[in-house]
Amino acid sequence: MGSNVAPAYANAYMNSFEESFVYTDVRYKEHINCYLHYIDDIFFIWTGPTNTLQAFYQTLNSIYPELKFTIHYDPNQISFLDTLVRKDDQGLLSTDLFSKPTDCNSLLHYSSSHPKATRNSLPCSQFTRVARIVSDPDIYA
Repeated sequence: MGSNVAPAYANAYMNSFEESFVYTDVRYKEHINCYLHYIDDIFFIWTGPTNTLQAFYQTLNSIYPELKFTIHYDPNQISFLDTLVRKDDQGLLSTDLFSKPTDCNSLLHYSSSHPKATRNSLPCSQFTRVARIVSDPDIYA
């Protein structure tokens, strides 16, 4: 995704693909409760059996040989971008921060040559990010 226009192209392509092949699929209409995506990352809640999820996945991968999806599914928790979504015993969803195992937790040093307004806004923006992602107010309070 080196070009500045690459995300726009990726979004336009995926929109066209989804309109043609995802939203029109009977399994999508029957088993997907929530469908979100950001560029090339997709999150959805599947309410059907695992074998129909596998069939849906195989169908999407068979449309264009150069476009391949990967699938990660878990009945209890799954990560999407920087969010971990969990399902409790009652079937309720909660969210928490997620960091990839390869995350090096690099932070912007205050003495860097970035504008002062940028450096000063970082703590507030990071706390806002936590408040938006973490669903349990007792954790971030």
